[in-house]
Amino acid sequence: MTFDIAFVLAVTAAALALLAWGRIPPDLIALGVLLMLFFGRVVTLEQALSGFSNQAVITIGAIFVISAALTGTGVAAAIGAWIRRLAGRSEVRLIALTMGSVAVMSAFMNSVGASAVLLPAVVAAAREMNAPVSRVLIPLAFGSLLGAMLTLVGTPSNLLTSGVLEQFGYAPFGMFEFTPFGALALLLGMGLVILARRRLLPLRPAGVRDTPPADAHGAYRLDERLCEAVAPAHSPLAGQSLRAAGLGEAFGAAVLAIERNGALILSPAPDQILRGGDYLLLGARQDDIERLQQTLGLEVQDRMRLGVEALRTADLAMAELVVTPRSELEGRTLAQVGFRDVYGATVLGIWRDGSPRRTHLPQMELRAGDALLVHGPPVALRRLRDLPDFVVLTEESEAQPRTKRAPVAVAILGAFVLAMVLQLAPVAIVGLTAAAAMVMTGCVGMADARRVVEWRAILLIAAMLPLAEAMRTTGAAAFLAEGGTAMLGAFGVVPVLAGVLALTFVFTNVMGNHVTAVLMAPLAIDAAVRLGADPRMFALGVALAATSGFATPNAHPGNLLVMGPANYRFSDYVRLGLPLGLLTLAGSLILLALLYGS
Repeated sequence: MTFDIAFVLAVTAAALALLAWGRIPPDLIALGVLLMLFFGRVVTLEQALSGFSNQAVITIGAIFVISAALTGTGVAAAIGAWIRRLAGRSEVRLIALTMGSVAVMSAFMNSVGASAVLLPAVVAAAREMNAPVSRVLIPLAFGSLLGAMLTLVGTPSNLLTSGVLEQFGYAPFGMFEFTPFGALALLLGMGLVILARRRLLPLRPAGVRDTPPADAHGAYRLDERLCEAVAPAHSPLAGQSLRAAGLGEAFGAAVLAIERNGALILSPAPDQILRGGDYLLLGARQDDIERLQQTLGLEVQDRMRLGVEALRTADLAMAELVVTPRSELEGRTLAQVGFRDVYGATVLGIWRDGSPRRTHLPQMELRAGDALLVHGPPVALRRLRDLPDFVVLTEESEAQPRTKRAPVAVAILGAFVLAMVLQLAPVAIVGLTAAAAMVMTGCVGMADARRVVEWRAILLIAAMLPLAEAMRTTGAAAFLAEGGTAMLGAFGVVPVLAGVLALTFVFTNVMGNHVTAVLMAPLAIDAAVRLGADPRMFALGVALAATSGFATPNAHPGNLLVMGPANYRFSDYVRLGLPLGLLTLAGSLILLALLYGS
């Protein structure tokens, strides 16, 4: 083992440990890997920055814009309406339609975007048939992953594996080279979910959206934390603004409404001045209420006069929304975000880990998958819907799509697919052309196009690609492949391929598919060369296994997206995701062996 090989393997091990730890942003870790490789002199400046001009990275950015156009023109929402119409009262039909539809969408657009746009429709369909949303949202997330296996552009890991294959001097994958494997995985996955749904799909009647629309706050049990009090004239609160009073920071209490001289002030702004005699509707714990009495002299009322129903008027509404994976709000508290000031709405509750939080909300750090119950004017709720940080579950809060542009968006998508199949231009140029056409035809605005690109994902991928180059040029990939083939090579090609698939499956459920594809593709290709097998077979296996992030919620952003709304636990993903992953990998292994030989 040379020094360069040892250095690259040490950097790789450190990156894997930090990614598994989860305390440092993955894109920052990737940037650190790039800098370590450069300063360790195992890659040149051109190699270190090559990821930012890589075709896969450019294409991934273009897919984000294409996805936004399909969403903004209502194409995706029309599929959601079609699911609701055809599902009727059948849970089996709803699961099958959901998985099939999101799979087809994920084959050509970002899989998280496909899941997000169908989420409100699937939840509404489940509610109409009185089925717990926990029975349909994991199929939605897993269907998007299975659909991503259908085409080259279905997921970044397919494009990245194709790029690594090209780095080794082989022809890249074609647009539909993945389709037989993805179709088999989809059929196996749908069959398992439908046949074993009663055993493997969780039944959680306390899920966020199992309550009817007229009682959307019911699951949060807001009334358990409500109290009403009068602020007397001698109270220290008199003459202070809500912001200056700091009731949330000091007491974990929220002022939800103020009754003054017979008029009701709902969702009061932070600069609202309190006066002596104000009648307050508060959200607080019992011990915090007692502290408010002792410290501020509030006169707590024995009976509720306003109650939670006072919060619903013609001018104000409630909506539920989910914090999206990779949101800029992750890790920040509501106080740090200034939620009420910035978004014009008040957070009444946060659903996390199977239960609602209704007090001390300003101090809670937001996580991806958190479901928030917010209260505010309809215009504020519509603005929230348009932000990439949230998915609004309440369908009536959704903005009207540009439906007149829908045929144009579909035509551009068709041209994009055709150009990819015919290889009229390099994949990055085809993707950029399609994205530009979506903008120029008004299917998506330029500001929206800039906003929808997940720049953190782009940085993560671009910064990790030099690691694949370093593993190839230093011989680190060959060193690891030699060790692997020495242990399993005597048993033949198929056992080695099975080992590659299994290791990739483990890594992708711990670190995600982007890093896994970059790490495993060089090893797999080098192992294939040493065994005299087809490198495409091994690279395809890595791509398929890297997309099989079913067994943990953190394996894929789509898994996190549905965790809060359906009240899922970690074990729910393991219970269904592990057998689903093993089944689809076994199917892929058999088909790879049949098509490529041993």
